[in-house]
Amino acid sequence: MKVKDLEFKEWHKSEDDLLVGVVLPGGDKISVLNRITGYGNGQRDIETGYRDKDGKFCLASCMFDIRDYPELSVEDAINKIKRESNNCPWIESE
Repeated sequence: MKVKDLEFKEWHKSEDDLLVGVVLPGGDKISVLNRITGYGNGQRDIETGYRDKDGKFCLASCMFDIRDYPELSVEDAINKIKRESNNCPWIESE
């Protein structure tokens, strides 16, 4: 299965933010959040999160949207999220 085959569904929408995500077979989750940052001036960021079935979480921010890589396999997409992540403290121990 590839990223383009995943059916991201809207999980939350507000005036400023949109969160979409997908639950993978086995319970892992990938989410994409398009949000107004806390830095003012209406700056936006897109962040992709990955949470495994055990609750371990990685977050790749700075305009990173995994849906921009439709030809990646789901496994490769998860690995890319982990590599691009600036918040994945458990990755070094693997």
